[in-house]
Amino acid sequence: SVMALSQTFRHLFHPQRSNNHRPRVLHPEALLFFVGLTAVFAGVLFSAPKLDRHLGSVLGYSSSITAGDVVDQTNEERQRVGLPPLKLNPQLSQAAQAKGTHMFANQYWAHTAPDGTQPWSFFKSFKYNYSVAGENLARDFANTGDMMQAWMNSPTHRANIVNGKYQEIGVAVIDGTLNGVETTLVVQFFGTPMATTPQVTRVAAVQGSQAQTDPTQPSPTDVAAAGQADLSLQTLTIEQQQPIQVAENGGTAEILSSQNVPITQLTRPPLFSPLQLTKAFFLAIIFIVIATLAYDAFIMHHRQTVRMVGKNFAHILFFLVIAFLLVYFKSGAVS
Repeated sequence: SVMALSQTFRHLFHPQRSNNHRPRVLHPEALLFFVGLTAVFAGVLFSAPKLDRHLGSVLGYSSSITAGDVVDQTNEERQRVGLPPLKLNPQLSQAAQAKGTHMFANQYWAHTAPDGTQPWSFFKSFKYNYSVAGENLARDFANTGDMMQAWMNSPTHRANIVNGKYQEIGVAVIDGTLNGVETTLVVQFFGTPMATTPQVTRVAAVQGSQAQTDPTQPSPTDVAAAGQADLSLQTLTIEQQQPIQVAENGGTAEILSSQNVPITQLTRPPLFSPLQLTKAFFLAIIFIVIATLAYDAFIMHHRQTVRMVGKNFAHILFFLVIAFLLVYFKSGAVS
């Protein structure tokens, strides 16, 4: 009935005898319940797309990243350190597109596929004979700026972007479903055609400040970015020690293109990500708690009641800090 509902509401939010003169939602067991409820809510959101493929169209990552923006911002970073801009090479972009498609098809996110396929095989598939080559990967970023910032915050990714040995770039931005959740993968390939540099030494990826030399085959190196515990960082660089093979390219130079590489489009673009919904749910709970704390403080002040426990102002500040961190927390990972 309406009366019972009113009594329940007052018991939850109004200080009175039934709740020991402190709103029930402010009791420790109620706060623990809210934390557990949020954890269950997040777990359901992140696992639901794996159980029901139709939810993947609603729960996913909506991204505004384009290949053209990635190229432009990469060249801006290079120009800041006095390096010439990279030229967009259609072969590299096609190779990057093939790598992204391969990751979705085989459900992995790494430089090396579970079957052992190396990124360099995609270069060769599109007849790109390189003297120097590199790869950066990213996923789950909503915009190009945040993604570029994550790359530049990683020493190994930054080393690829501002590597003076590279002359060309290829980028693919691919939407698809990875591990049951729709997302956006970005593949960034760097290279210099073989004809430009006849002989160099093969070098593997660097981790921190330590270089590793491998005379046969490069291997990916995983590193954690300082101050970015949520990012799994990997990067690859290789320099080829092979003679020039002009005949394989028909003896002609590659033609560069300034056109953006088309990206795949979802038939039903995602509306929300599980992270966004979890943050919204948690923020709603924090708002309820803060409002209840403020109301409780007002009532206690109006009654001129002295309470031994419950510093409402300190609690309000604490929850405001949590809300601030939630609002400014951003998703995304680079590799």
